[in-house]
Amino acid sequence: MKELSLIIPTFNESMNVEELVQRLEQALQGVEWEAIFVDDDSPDGTADIIRSMSASNSRVRCLQRIGRRGLSSACIEGMLSSAATYVAVMDADGQHDETILPHMLEEARDETVDLVVGSRYVEGGGVGEWARRRQSISRFAIKIARLI
Repeated sequence: MKELSLIIPTFNESMNVEELVQRLEQALQGVEWEAIFVDDDSPDGTADIIRSMSASNSRVRCLQRIGRRGLSSACIEGMLSSAATYVAVMDADGQHDETILPHMLEEARDETVDLVVGSRYVEGGGVGEWARRRQSISRFAIKIARLI
């Protein structure tokens, strides 16, 4: 049984998925993991690339959703298809730092912990090369979410 399932929602990520799997293989050495890509029927062939990878890499799975779209429902479907002890959600476009996954998994293994969350806005986090406008929009969205 896998210890960690990575749920990776995709739409038009054909240029990113192979590199992401390579980076995950580097970051998660020694961990029993799988990548469950949940593709919303991308017209750029993302699902075909994922299926091709899965033919030679048992860690890679593809759920292709036809007629359904949406980030939250894609995450839920991916989680429901997992039998792993732990589940993580990450983007396919390289915005999330896969190198922190081992540390997050280590924290999750602590039986007193129910949830581990990564954030750009904690000590050690960062927004990378985001434009100033995008940073402002992100901070504004966080403020609204906190009000709700």
